[in-house]
Amino acid sequence: MMNRIRVATQKEAEEFSKKYDGRGGTLLALDVPEGTMYAVVRTAVEVDPVVYPENATIRMKAMFQRDIETVLAAQGTPCYFFNVHASNESMLETAKHFGAVQQSTEPELRFVKAL
Repeated sequence: MMNRIRVATQKEAEEFSKKYDGRGGTLLALDVPEGTMYAVVRTAVEVDPVVYPENATIRMKAMFQRDIETVLAAQGTPCYFFNVHASNESMLETAKHFGAVQQSTEPELRFVKAL
């Protein structure tokens, strides 16, 4: 008999959050013979892509980003997600400098799947 997927217990959620980011989502669990599988299903605020003119200065880019964050904060958004190409070392350092926390532990390919 196959188990049904379920919402994780409070204890499982606490253990999960020690290693993974589950903010703003529902942690689902499925018990299988090898252990328990987990998935975070969340509706995330994402600011991506952000497109600048080729000749935009760092100052103007920073002001634009600040303004985006101001709007999000005013709406009560606790955090937002965005992508940076793994090869864009300058942007990676800038994002970290301004307080962003890297979520991926290695380069990833991003997908979208229509339902």
